[in-house]
Amino acid sequence: MDRSFKTLIVAVLISFSSLFAQSESPGKIRLYLWAAQDAYPEFTEDKPHDLARQHLTNLSEYLIEGMTYGFSFDYTPSDKLRKVDEYFELVPLNDFSEDKDNIEWDKTYWREDKIFLWVNFTRTEQMMRYYKQFSQIKNPHAVGKGKGKLSKGFEGLQEAIENAAKDGIREYYRKIIKNKPKQITGKLLIRSVPAILIDKGYYVVQLDFFLETSKIKEYSQF
Repeated sequence: MDRSFKTLIVAVLISFSSLFAQSESPGKIRLYLWAAQDAYPEFTEDKPHDLARQHLTNLSEYLIEGMTYGFSFDYTPSDKLRKVDEYFELVPLNDFSEDKDNIEWDKTYWREDKIFLWVNFTRTEQMMRYYKQFSQIKNPHAVGKGKGKLSKGFEGLQEAIENAAKDGIREYYRKIIKNKPKQITGKLLIRSVPAILIDKGYYVVQLDFFLETSKIKEYSQF
């Protein structure tokens, strides 16, 4: 295992103004993040734990992107009788490269080997309209759980989030579709800050998200 990821721990707590109170005005997204990492001799006091800081930057950008624009998904359930392998792809719906410049870092501080910070992001009027549209009652919300290898660093965390999305999508459609479909496509918008834990070398993520179906393709023969 790469030592740079050896003891990285990321925890996310919820602290929002009005976003997840389901109010008329979604308002600001406010995240509290922390990461812990071994101290390395090559890091000086003037530049401590840059890797931990970069992980938190990547995490906050990814979460906020998922809560403002969401992702499209393409899911093919596995089918042993038809010799079909499971396939799942999660793709950002919009380019977040310019919006991430509006992320504000607040009250960043170090305590022993941990970095703590608050992250703030104000939704644009367009983002708030999009959230309201997505959160309408016609779009159900699903909950899924997924894992990703801690040794992969942020890529492992993305893997855990994607697996959690796949799990939530799979379980939701199992309840409403009698026969296993050939393909399901749609969109999702992260509804609340996911719970992120560390367990036996894996990130474990529980994801709560709104779900919008675009297309369900059935097999022509059973």
